[in-house]
Amino acid sequence: MKPAPARPCPASPGTLPAVAPPRAATPAPSPLWLCLGLPCLPLEVRSGGGDEDARVIVDRAGRVVQASPAAAENGVAPGMPLNAALALCPGLAPLARDEDAEAAALARLAAWGGAFTSMVSLVSPAALLLEVHGSLRLFGGLAALRQRVLAALRATGHTGRDAVAPTPLAALWLARAGEVEAVTGHAGLAGRIGRLRPGVTGWPEQTLRLLQGMGVETLADCLRLPRDGFARRVGREPLADLDRALGRLPDPRPAFQPPPRYRGALELAAETSDTGRLEHALRGLFAELEGFLRARQRAVSQLHIGFSHLRHPPSGLRLGLASPGLRAAHFAELFSERLERFALPAPVISVTLEAEPGEAFDPGALGLFGDEPGDAAALHLVERLRARLGRQAVHGLGLLDEHRPEQAWRVAEPGEAGWSAPPAGTVRPAWLLATPRPLRNRDGRPVCDGVLQLESGPERLETGWWDGREIARDYWIARTPTGARLWIFRERHCAGPARWFLHGIFG
Repeated sequence: MKPAPARPCPASPGTLPAVAPPRAATPAPSPLWLCLGLPCLPLEVRSGGGDEDARVIVDRAGRVVQASPAAAENGVAPGMPLNAALALCPGLAPLARDEDAEAAALARLAAWGGAFTSMVSLVSPAALLLEVHGSLRLFGGLAALRQRVLAALRATGHTGRDAVAPTPLAALWLARAGEVEAVTGHAGLAGRIGRLRPGVTGWPEQTLRLLQGMGVETLADCLRLPRDGFARRVGREPLADLDRALGRLPDPRPAFQPPPRYRGALELAAETSDTGRLEHALRGLFAELEGFLRARQRAVSQLHIGFSHLRHPPSGLRLGLASPGLRAAHFAELFSERLERFALPAPVISVTLEAEPGEAFDPGALGLFGDEPGDAAALHLVERLRARLGRQAVHGLGLLDEHRPEQAWRVAEPGEAGWSAPPAGTVRPAWLLATPRPLRNRDGRPVCDGVLQLESGPERLETGWWDGREIARDYWIARTPTGARLWIFRERHCAGPARWFLHGIFG
C-alpha cells in the first residue's frame, strides 16, 4: 500500500498564516512620483510668508509645533512647551495653529500643481504627490522639471523640498527625510529607503517605540526581520507599507479635483497699511492663480481682491484686464498700479483673491520664448494706464461706416474686434478736434501760426443731406511755417467769402 499523502497541519488558534512577500508590480510604463514636502506650511499660513520676526506656531496642548528662523536662533524648538520658549525668547509671538487654513492652502497648491501634471494627490497635512513620468519630455527632463517646480513653489511664497521615486510612498518618505537624490528605478529603491529612520513613515508613536525597543534604527533593519515575526510583533499594516514603498503592492492614489473657481486667502503677520507688504502677500496668491489657470488652460478677465480689517468692514478692489490673461507678474504689476490710487480705510489683517476662469487660453498668444507679442504688449500698457488713471480715462476707438469725420468713430474697448482701416489712399490725422476751429484768412489763404502751405487736396466730402446735418467741404493737408501738418477744410456753398477751418492735426 502507498502511504497516504501528508496533510498540512491547521494553524493553531491565535497564530497568523505565513506572510510571503508579494511579487513586485511592474506597470508599463513605469510611473515616476515627485513628492513636494511643505514642512513650513503651519507657519506660512499664519504669518503671510514673513519670517523675519520671532514667531512660533502652538498647538492646543500649548507646545511649539514650528518656530521661525529668528525664534530658532534663540533656542526655540518644536515640541517645547510655550512657557519654556518664552523664557528663551522674551519677544516671542505665539500663534495658534490653524489646521483649516493649512488644508485650504494645501488644496490650492494641489490645483497649482496641475500646471506640471494631470495627476496630483494630496497627503495631509503637508505634502503633494505628482506623477511626472508623462511630463518629463514636455519640461526637458527630470532635472529641469524639478528646478521648474521648486522655482514656481517659491513664487507662491511657500518653501518645500522634493524627492523622486518610482512609488508614491517611497517618494513621500524620501521627501520627509530630505533625500534629494532621485531614485528612478526599482533596482536601487530598497537600498535608498533602507537607510531612512522609521520616523519618516508616519507610523503611530506606539509602533515607533516598539521598534526602538527591538533595536531597530533604520528601515533596512525592518526589512531584515522575518516577515512573519514582523507582522506578529509590529503589525500587518506597517509591513504592507513597506511592500507598497518597494512596489510589491499596488498603491493607488486619489487624484485631486480642483474647484471651478479660484479663491485664495492669506493672513498677514501683523496689521499693516504698508502697500509694499500687501504687494508681497498678493504676489504669492497671484502665482497660485497662474498655476491654477495653466492647469485648466484658461484665462481671466478680472480679479477681485479683498482686504479684512480688525475694526472696520471689509474693503476691496477689482482689477479689469483689457484682454484675458494668466501671468502672475502681470497681475502683480496691475495691482501695484491700482493700489497707488486706492485709499485703505484701515490697516489690513488678511487678504483674499478671487477669480473666475473664463475663455480658453491660446498658447499661441505668447511668443516663442514666453514673451508678449506686440498687440498683447499694447493691451498690457492700456491695463496699466487704466489701473493708474481709472477705467473711464482710457479707451479705444472704432470706425463707423460714415463719411462725416466727426461722426465716423466711436468709443470702443481696447483690442475690441471691429476696427477697420480707412480706405486705401485716404489719409486721416490721429488727432481730430471735437469741433472744427475757424481759421483767419490772409488774402484768401488760411493762417495758423503763419500762412499755411497747401500740400495736397482737395478731398471733397458732400453728405448728410438726408438727416438735416449736411456738410459740403473741401479738405486739404497743409503745413505751417514751423513744419506742423494740419488737416483743414473750406466750406462750399456758403454765402460770402469761403471760410477755412482746422479739423485735425497729424502726429
